[in-house]
Amino acid sequence: MLAARLYAPNDIRLEEVSKPSPGPGQALLQITEVGICASDVHWYNEGCIGETVITDPLILGHEFAAIVAEVGAGVSNVKPGDRVAVEPAVHCGKCDMCLEGRFNICRKILFCGTPPTDGALCEYLAWPASLLAPIPDSISMGEAAMLEPMAIGVHAVNLVHGMKGKTVGVLGVGAVGLSILQAAVVEGCGELIATDLLPMRLEAAKRLGASKVFDAGKPDVVDAIREATGGRGLDVVFEAAGVNDAVRVATEIVRPGGLLIAGGIPDNNIMTVEASIVRRKELTIQLLRRSNNTLHDAINLLADGKVDVKSYITHRFPLSEVETALKTARDNKANSIRVIVKVS
Repeated sequence: MLAARLYAPNDIRLEEVSKPSPGPGQALLQITEVGICASDVHWYNEGCIGETVITDPLILGHEFAAIVAEVGAGVSNVKPGDRVAVEPAVHCGKCDMCLEGRFNICRKILFCGTPPTDGALCEYLAWPASLLAPIPDSISMGEAAMLEPMAIGVHAVNLVHGMKGKTVGVLGVGAVGLSILQAAVVEGCGELIATDLLPMRLEAAKRLGASKVFDAGKPDVVDAIREATGGRGLDVVFEAAGVNDAVRVATEIVRPGGLLIAGGIPDNNIMTVEASIVRRKELTIQLLRRSNNTLHDAINLLADGKVDVKSYITHRFPLSEVETALKTARDNKANSIRVIVKVS
């Protein structure tokens, strides 16, 4: 089968590799569509994320949809021909974090497309059947691939423990930011403010439920948001931009006693805050790590027509043009939200 393997920064190769077979408890998936996430761009650009470094060729991709091709022994929840969305994180189920229900920070977690676990930019992948979710006919395969960022949005909003009526900011409205925004709207938030550097993404935020949007590149953006809230500040601010300046802005626009949830991946692996601001406001700062058992919630929201993930998809490329897809996601942010690689 064909697979796109990353050897080093900016060195991705389409190669013929052995087709896997499903083991006990696994299903063999025929991959259909794969989204290019910001983390995939980090791997492609730098060959690392933080202290995790690619040392062996790696197949990228963790936002994907598939068709079940075969099932291994003991599998009963899916069958060949099923169209599925996929949970990309494999947790052990036994450690203290798993026993607390915090599967996303399992001490032995394996994540699809992150060393040492190959991802979905290939024709077939063997994956635990317990992590597969059949999707209704009303959901397209492209939409199913976008359920992974939607599940992150649901998890992010769950961290607030009560969103109804709260004023909210979402800084950075790519696919994850838009998913947070939509999940907050579904949960009945009050006024919702979104910022981004890119007009196309701000238009998407307005369309999907933002009350007001602001250009993050303007020097007076903090003052403008403060004015828009009558000087009070926002109850909750989600940072999904992946740049430290967005974290700084978040601390300035959240109200005293408010909540900042930071989820972006900074290029230099450093996140800083100004101590006097966060201390004097007595802020709560929560970090966001992927999703936590929210894939089925995301499927239900989409099936019920409460969220839109189809509009995230702005570009499609075949697997043979995977490098072009990665470069488009990296270099053409002004005109893209999610780039999709169509495998089959």
